[in-house]
Parts: sequence; structure tokens; C-alpha cells
Amino acid sequence: MAVFEKAAALERLNRPFALASIVSSRGVVPRRSGRMLFAKDGEREGTLGGHRIEEEVAREAAICLEEGRGRRVTVAAGHGEVDIMIDPVNTARCAIIIGHGHVGRAVAESLWRVGYEIEVCDIVDVECPFASHIHTGEDWRSALAGVEVTKDCAIVVTTHDKDEVLGKLDVSKAFYVGVLSSRSRAVPGKDIFMPMGLDLGGESPQEIAVAVTAEIMAARVGRLPEPMGLRRGRLVVVRGAGDLATGTIIRLHRAGLDVVALETARPTQVRRNVSLAEAVWDGRTSVDGVEAVLIHEPSEAFRVLDEGAVPILVDPDCGSLQLLRPAVLVDAIMAKRNLGTRRDMAGLVIGLGPGFEAGVDVDAVVETKRGHTLGRVIRKGSAIPNTGIPGEIAGHSLDRVVRSSRAGVFRALRTFGDLVHKGDVLAYVDDEPQTSAIDGIVRGMLHDGLEVTEGFKIADVDPRGESVDWHTPSDKAYAIAGAVLELVEAFFAGR
Repeated sequence: MAVFEKAAALERLNRPFALASIVSSRGVVPRRSGRMLFAKDGEREGTLGGHRIEEEVAREAAICLEEGRGRRVTVAAGHGEVDIMIDPVNTARCAIIIGHGHVGRAVAESLWRVGYEIEVCDIVDVECPFASHIHTGEDWRSALAGVEVTKDCAIVVTTHDKDEVLGKLDVSKAFYVGVLSSRSRAVPGKDIFMPMGLDLGGESPQEIAVAVTAEIMAARVGRLPEPMGLRRGRLVVVRGAGDLATGTIIRLHRAGLDVVALETARPTQVRRNVSLAEAVWDGRTSVDGVEAVLIHEPSEAFRVLDEGAVPILVDPDCGSLQLLRPAVLVDAIMAKRNLGTRRDMAGLVIGLGPGFEAGVDVDAVVETKRGHTLGRVIRKGSAIPNTGIPGEIAGHSLDRVVRSSRAGVFRALRTFGDLVHKGDVLAYVDDEPQTSAIDGIVRGMLHDGLEVTEGFKIADVDPRGESVDWHTPSDKAYAIAGAVLELVEAFFAGR
């Protein structure tokens, strides 16, 4: 019972700990059942059957607490082995409240209620039922001597001695530092929330505590706080998630916008390694640090967005728009013609490349042809018509794109990053080899098993060879994305 009593005591204070339980064993072992508690600060309760076993599990428990997720481990014991399940309880979230006056007490209770371990510091004796540690001293130097600041810490300064406190405490590791002050005492250009708290219009200690807690919760996940209704109203839907569309999706995502991508059931882009559309095939994928997750219903989109990823939904006909109700729609299919996009689908509708007319079927068009006008915003009229000739790279145009010599089932022999020579076989369509017309590096390759027609684009060879960065979206993709971001930000700014 001591393990559970200790667990209850730690949980009441929101102190992180892990519970380790023997779930199975083989051979001759010291114990076939047992459990043990490992607190983040090193405190332990219970036993698993010996020092060596417990030290190994302690190391694994520390990792579980750091990552915030459980794991099952197998440990050698005696003349056998035991399987142990480790479950972390409470995440490593700590709030250091400096100054325990009316506001400090209210903030301590508010943060404790949302799962923060509370430490209180003051230069007078205080009592706080929510604190796991209370640091006091004759002056701020001695009161702060036992405080350890980590990346999981929020620091809340409510004392009038703020300058002295901030001068004696290393706050550089904390994810949040807030100071109670008036607007006139704000410190521009520093990573300090001063005055702290969201502007919710409250003045009482409890109201201030709610505002500070909300600000800390937003800072913890790196999100700018805004009303949920407003956030829903800033949704962007992108038709297509191929290589050029992916550049746009990434730029919008990094700008803090919620982006949902719509794709076909069997995407046919060749630059798959830099296309978030690969999530349709694999369930999830990542390009340039941005993760995409396949969803099956539009209602799943906001769950994935809250996890920090981009939802990909198979919906080529845009049937999900009635539920998603996006503020902005970007047609990035790159079909060189309009496949059903209309101006009434969203508040702002953007078309990439030829096939759209600004002011007629879309609100704006972005030029996608390489050259001086690449990325230009067109408010009236159309992009340069499609010539059917790929842009020139290192003196090569048509010959750098490999097209199927016949209809059939595609099967790749080479993959991204392979160096090839003119005449090398890159793939087969049925039993007919498909060869490269130039020397270079494979930058694009169609997905295995797709049915292709004669003349279908199946691969892309870049003549620049090893100097090419084929791991990330191209300069062209990000140039187009910059224009889209310009349009979207102007729209939300009311310009």
C-alpha cells in the first residue's frame, strides 16, 4: 500500500513520477510480481526484486518521464528475465511562483488545477497547500538558492522586487517568464511577458490568475492565443499536396495557420519525397520538418491540427468543404486547368498557375512559370499559358522528364538520390524498360503499381547531379508559397 499512498501524495501535488509493474517473467527470477514508484526527483517507493533490476528500470523511467509516454522493457534478473511496464504519471510541468501575495496565491492554485507542480519562493514564511516545495530566506539570494530552472518551467514573478529577483535567477531555460506589472513598465524586445497574462479585462487576483494560466498554456505549446471561433474562421484548405502544393502548405503551416490538404485516392506526383501527398500511401509522412497525417473523415481534421500536424483527406471533389467551411481555398493541383474550383467556395480563393482567371473563377492567381514573373500575384487575368515544355535546368528541359513509352503498370528500379547516366534503365512499364535521356540525379519517381498511359510523366532526372538538394521542396515551390502567404495574410488583415 505504501506505493499507492506515495503515488496519491505526489499526484495531489502534480509531481511527476512513473509506476513500474512486473507483468510477466521467465526462468528463475527474484520476484514474479511487484511494483515500484520512481519520482522525477529521485525519490522511490516499493521494490522490483533487487538493486540491479531497479537501477536499470530507474534509467528507463527517467526516459519515460522525459518523453511523457510509457514503455515496456525486458530486464535480466537472476537466471531469467522479467517484463516490466513503465507508466509515467503527470508530465514534467513546473511553475515557480516568486512572491506569495494575493496574486501569487491565486496563480499557484490556478496552475495547480491544470496540472503544474508548484514551487513557491518568498522572503517571508508562507504556507501553500498546492506547493511541492517552498523556498524562503532572509533575502532573495538565499530564497532563490535552492531553485532549479529547467526547460519545463514557467516562472511567475509577482513581487515588487522584480528587478532584484530577475537579476539573481537564471531564467534563460524557462519556457515562460511573466512579471506582474503595469503596461508602463513593459520591457520591449525581451523574452519576458511584462505585464503578464492575456488581456481578458479582469482585475481581481483570481481573474488575473486565469489570464496568466491561459498565457502559460499557450506558451507551453508555442501557440499564439486566440478565440477558438476565430481560429476555426482562419482555416485554409489546399487542393492537392504534390511537390509545389507542399511548399505552400509548409509556409502557411509555419506562419501559424491551420491547413488541411485534399488529395486523390492514388496520388501520381513523381517528386514524392517532397510531397505531403505521400501520407495517402503511407498513413503519415514528413517533409522539411512538417508532418502530415491521413484522415478519413473531415471531422478528424481539427484533432490532427491540434497535434501540430497537417491533415490530408482524400476528397478530390471538395465534398468536405461544407463541414470544414474554410476561410481560404488554394487550388494547387497544378492540372493546368480548373478542375471545379469556384470563387464561392471560400472567402478567398487562389489558383496556382494556368487554367484560372482572377476575378472570374478565383480571386487571385499566382504565376508558376519559372523566370522573372515566378511567384507574381495576379489580381486580374490569368497566368502565362501552359506551353507543355518543362522549365529549363542546366540547359535541359524536355529531356530531363521521363515519360512512359507505353500504357501499363509502372515498376521503379531506381529511387531518389540515385546518380544515373544517359541510357540507364530507371523503371519498367509492364515489361518495357524506361531509360534516362541524360546524366544526372533521380529527383522524381512515380509510386510503384500505378497504371499509367503512354506519355505519362513517370520520373524526373536533374542534370545538376549531386549538387541538388532533393530532400526539401524546391526554390520554385517556396517562391510560389511566398505569394500565397502574402495573399492570405493580406486577406486576414482586411486588406
